[in-house]
Amino acid sequence: MPVIPSQWIVQDLIRIGRRRPSLLAGKPEAGKTTLSRQICVAVTKGLPIFGRQTMRSPVIFWQSEDEPADVLDSWNRLGYDETHDEKLLTFNGDTTDNHVLALNEALNEHPDVRLVVIETLDALLKMEDIKGNTEARKAFDKFDKEVMSKHAHDTAFLCLTQLKKRDCDSVGDMILGATEIRARTDSKLYMRQVSDEDERRIFHATVRKGRSIPPTYLDFNRQSETYTLGSTVAEERKLAAGKTQDRILTDVLTFFKNNPDKTFDKDALPIINGSTKEKWAAFKKAVSGGLLARSAGTGKKGSPFVYRFAAEIPVASVSRPAGIEAVAA
Repeated sequence: MPVIPSQWIVQDLIRIGRRRPSLLAGKPEAGKTTLSRQICVAVTKGLPIFGRQTMRSPVIFWQSEDEPADVLDSWNRLGYDETHDEKLLTFNGDTTDNHVLALNEALNEHPDVRLVVIETLDALLKMEDIKGNTEARKAFDKFDKEVMSKHAHDTAFLCLTQLKKRDCDSVGDMILGATEIRARTDSKLYMRQVSDEDERRIFHATVRKGRSIPPTYLDFNRQSETYTLGSTVAEERKLAAGKTQDRILTDVLTFFKNNPDKTFDKDALPIINGSTKEKWAAFKKAVSGGLLARSAGTGKKGSPFVYRFAAEIPVASVSRPAGIEAVAA
């Protein structure tokens, strides 16, 4: 049997030719709908999203949650132009009318559609118990028989699904529902809010084939309702760690400027904020860099080393973190 090469509706992320839908998962209000609509419009225009090229194509947006006027408002904000862009077919109404058989009929009527976005998978499959493997298998079998087996060879499917707090780990990798759902999908896209106090969203994607996206902060444009990738979580952690190290080093130098001829371990260490490891690292960096000078002591019992700020060293001759020059002034 010949192997059909991957065709990407979104390069290295969402592909055509596999009888496995992709998932966009997140808790309620995580931003899944907003992102899915952005993907829809990007594909109808053939524009990149998240730095990935898209295949220009008509799109079906299957949904049953919002009023048609609200969906239309989103299309307008996202810049959809029906006179120049590919068709964007929005299916509204009660889920008793919009079901698997109706989706198959729509794809038969519009065979040029290359992307179907389903909001939500649970609403389409109508599983009585979304967590039950038996129910999930029956629902997926019907979806596969009536839709995927007939159209997956030239259409990609992106299904939105919910995450619940008790089912999630710290990065939101637990999809609500039976393991059957996880096993029968292709790529998995995740969105989550950082915290109750931080409204930023974090996005990441895992793929069977292609290029995954590591946990990354999303920048959101409220006017256009679009997301763009920002810095990765790892990059922000590294930056935050660097800022913490600089702050601790500044605190060490400030202490000895204000309290000359004191010890580090007994005098400075207890009152400077930070972990013991970080504080010792900052102190050693200050000494090796010539920012602190030993002023007295032999290091033996009863005669500990004491230090003072090396104010006489020119600023240009040493590497100082932000704020050190102000301390030395």
